[in-house]
Amino acid sequence: PEHVKFVLATTDPQKIPVAVLSRCLQFNLKQMTPTAIGGRLTEILGFEAIAAEPAAVQMLARAARGSMRDGLSLLDQAIAYSGGAVTLAAVQAMLGAVEGMTLVRLLDGLLARDAAGMLAIADEMAARSFSFGQALRDLASLLHRIALAQQVDPPGDDVEHAEEIRRLAAALSPEEVQLDYQIALHGRNDLALA
Repeated sequence: PEHVKFVLATTDPQKIPVAVLSRCLQFNLKQMTPTAIGGRLTEILGFEAIAAEPAAVQMLARAARGSMRDGLSLLDQAIAYSGGAVTLAAVQAMLGAVEGMTLVRLLDGLLARDAAGMLAIADEMAARSFSFGQALRDLASLLHRIALAQQVDPPGDDVEHAEEIRRLAAALSPEEVQLDYQIALHGRNDLALA
C-alpha cells in the first residue's frame, strides 16, 4: 500500500521502487508513417473485400497523423460514409478536405500575384462548404512537400501531384515556401479571430 501511494504521487520513474516497476507494463508508442498506415489499411480492405481508390487510402493515412488507431477509425467512417467502396471524393467530403488541385491553383495565383483569382478560389471553397481549417492544414502539408522537393526529388508515384510539386518547387524560392508555410500554420491558429 505504501508503494502504491508513492507511485500515484510521483511521475518520475527514477523515484519509483524497483518492486513496483517490475510489475508495471510500459508502452512506448511512436507515430507511424503515412506509408505504413496506408499499407495496413490497404491490407484490411483486401481482407474485407472492400474496393478502395489508392488516393483515398493515402488521404486517410495522412489524416490519421501517425496514429494507426485513428487511421482505422477514419477507414471505418469512410466505409460507412461512402456506402461500401471507398472513393477519393467520399473521403474528401467526409474530411471536409480541399482537392489538391485547388491548393495548387491557389499557389499558382500567389505566384502570379493574382489576388482577385485567389479570392475567387476562396469563394469557391466557401460555396462548396470546405473547411478552411483543414484547407490551411492541407496547404501547410503541400508546402512542406514542396520544400522537400527543393532538396530531394519526390518519389513519382508515391506522392500525390508529384509533377505539380516539382513545378512549384522550381518556381518558388525556399524562403517564400518557408514564409508561406509559416503563414498557413499561424493562419490556422488565427482562423477563429477572422
